Amino acid sequence: MAKFDFNNSRYAKFFADKENQRFLQTFLDNRDIFFTNYGWYLTQGRIAPNPTPTNVDGVATFTVKARPLEAAPMMDLRAPLGDSNQMDSKGLKWYSATIPDFIAPGFVETAAERDYKSRQFEEFGNDADIVAQWAQKVQTQIDSGDATMNFMTATLMSKGNIDYTGIGRGISAPLHKASIPAENFKGAGAKVWADETVKLLSWMKTEEAKYREERGGYGGGLVWQMTRKTYFDVFLKNAEVEELVKNYRYLNRLAYTDGMPVTSSEFNVAFGDYEGVSPIVIVTEKERNMTHTSDTFVKGWADSIVVLRPAGDAVEFEHTNILDERMVNQYGASAITTVFGRTNNGLGLLANTTTDNGRFKEWHTDLMMSAVPALVNFPNHVIYDITKIG
Repeated sequence: MAKFDFNNSRYAKFFADKENQRFLQTFLDNRDIFFTNYGWYLTQGRIAPNPTPTNVDGVATFTVKARPLEAAPMMDLRAPLGDSNQMDSKGLKWYSATIPDFIAPGFVETAAERDYKSRQFEEFGNDADIVAQWAQKVQTQIDSGDATMNFMTATLMSKGNIDYTGIGRGISAPLHKASIPAENFKGAGAKVWADETVKLLSWMKTEEAKYREERGGYGGGLVWQMTRKTYFDVFLKNAEVEELVKNYRYLNRLAYTDGMPVTSSEFNVAFGDYEGVSPIVIVTEKERNMTHTSDTFVKGWADSIVVLRPAGDAVEFEHTNILDERMVNQYGASAITTVFGRTNNGLGLLANTTTDNGRFKEWHTDLMMSAVPALVNFPNHVIYDITKIG
């Protein structure tokens, strides 16, 4: 007789029945076990508070509305109980798009593998190693979801569109395009950034002043964004930037020699007193792209792109209820059991399914996501290609 019952193990409960859904969710919520390893996208925006509803065909369409920035007028003087002058309703911009469906590579446990785990537990009464192996695979699925959001966010913010052509092993297609005005796509001006004679800080100051003037003297916060490579290999090596730091060293009596490289920490201190240029935010993202014919790394944000935009959230992550959960709960086959749990800050849906292959049972673990970033301030999002003149 077995010392321990495998059906009472934590691992078995992950798949057992729908009543154990809370048990699975509590485990998935454990931040000492599961981590956000690819969370750059979460620093760029917010998750929509409510899911986008679907139509009869299961398609979820969202709409983003925004206004071109402008300075706010002062208040009107009024008599007691006087009415307000109504705001101008013109100028509202919007675009609509649908929310795509994604799925991470899944994994399957065969009956033979389950039998081995069951016998090990019944002998020793400890499923720690079994749970750890399963959690490691789930972590990879969670990372897959976060990497997908990273790529889409970087692509949307740096190109104004999301194109999933040639990405992954599923459907290959463009997803959506934000309605960024054509005049918001610009070049580097008279000289490309790599030109040793270009004065980058002066150029950025001029561009920022134009940005504010074109928006009625807008005085709110702005940010510049560029990739890590552009920041360290181009920006910090620019002659005007080097001169700024050199003067900072001299005024503060810091030891230096001509040609001494500029460090990021030194620049940040010296830049603190430079007026007219908003903070610079570094973009750090790179994702693995496994297709049917290749396995490479890609970046959604090219090193040639620099963005000037309003400070704060650049995107909102639109999401919808994943159809699989409703279909399984309402119309699922009685011989198949599925236990669901939420991952990826609520954007992902993990499904543990007990099914059969015609002769023996199998245990499947899949992670799905129906989410996409939307550019919330698209009329005021300016994209520069620093490798092109104009």
